[in-house]
Amino acid sequence: MRVASRLCLFLCLFLPASGVFADASDPVSFIGIDLPTAVSILGLPQQMFTYRGSDASRDAVVFYYASHEYLFWFNDRVWQVRFDKRATGNVLGVTLGMTQDQVHLAAPRSYQEVGDSLYFDIEGLAFPVKARLVFAAGVLSDVYIYRSDF
Repeated sequence: MRVASRLCLFLCLFLPASGVFADASDPVSFIGIDLPTAVSILGLPQQMFTYRGSDASRDAVVFYYASHEYLFWFNDRVWQVRFDKRATGNVLGVTLGMTQDQVHLAAPRSYQEVGDSLYFDIEGLAFPVKARLVFAAGVLSDVYIYRSDF
């Protein structure tokens, strides 16, 4: 067992769970949760790796799950959730593989288009959260949900 996996297992077994709530069907609810809560809902990740940000303050530990969902950690909280092009099912009202026109029809909202991405704000949380829908070769390839003040 790798050192990182053993550390994760130790932390999951011996850290007390917090009262933070997350709903496995709502990826937005994962923003801000702690390690014990994430593991109690999703289980241990299939892989764990580091992600080098544009500067040291943006470095993160990433949990990857077989569902093609990624949790990005800063300190002891999730600050970003990603779904890659292999993810199935509905994410924020859209499905990976849709065209931009299909996304606009399936989930009509106020989008800001920047390059190959559509951005929108997610309201109702104690901190600002945005979503980024990334298109490659004309189809939705990635969905990011993240704290926009981070």
